[in-house]
Amino acid sequence: MTNIIQMSEHGGASSSYRLYDVGSTGAEGPGRFIRARTDPEAKAHALALLNDHPIELWDRARFIARYWPGNLPMAISVKVFN
Repeated sequence: MTNIIQMSEHGGASSSYRLYDVGSTGAEGPGRFIRARTDPEAKAHALALLNDHPIELWDRARFIARYWPGNLPMAISVKVFN
């Protein structure tokens, strides 16, 4: 069974991007489909699905990006309350 993830409803043409879990030996498993209109939209969907292991985003044979759990936004400042 194939996992197809469509994060938002939109009109117009969309591409099927593929998101792969990455292990120590490279891409593992069949991957998951993400439907998006543009690379930036697909990247946003991929970041929303990032867990505790690296993932790669592909558009057919075209590599788009690799994300590690450390790619998530971090605080730029910390305020200490007494």
